[in-house]
Amino acid sequence: MVSCLERFSTRLVALIAILSALGNVLGYLSIRLPSAPGTTVEFHLSALPSLLLAVSVGPLSGAITGFLSLIMATLQIGNVFIPFGNALLAAVAGLFAQKLKFSPPLSGALAMIPYMPYIWLACMVYNVPQAIIAFIVVKAFIEVMISSIVVELILRRHEVKNFLAGFKS
Repeated sequence: MVSCLERFSTRLVALIAILSALGNVLGYLSIRLPSAPGTTVEFHLSALPSLLLAVSVGPLSGAITGFLSLIMATLQIGNVFIPFGNALLAAVAGLFAQKLKFSPPLSGALAMIPYMPYIWLACMVYNVPQAIIAFIVVKAFIEVMISSIVVELILRRHEVKNFLAGFKS
């Protein structure tokens, strides 16, 4: 049996690196939302590249991309749990899409089930007020749904879908 790391080709590693960089750029291009004094809540679509890879190539490559695509956001916000949450989100969405053949929006919505408690716990460690955590969870759900719909639209392009299918092992 071939280990999952042996299935990673140079091409796939390069694609993960490129999409991770794109995720960081999308995180950098965030929109600051009004929130309580002393807190920063930003709207961004940095999960889009990891969701794209997770549902089209596989959960592991999506999780790795998810982890790497939020390095800049982690440095800005200072919450070290952020990349792990994004990896969890992408991995679960990828499992639903790959194993159960769910659409990207449905996979993204279902991936929020384990992601929401993770966000809650990660914020509680940093003593974020409950009202702000609730705001962050709702914002995250909206971001994931928008990203998942964009992924669905991207994958309707046969050229893109066929290109990404070439990375599956």
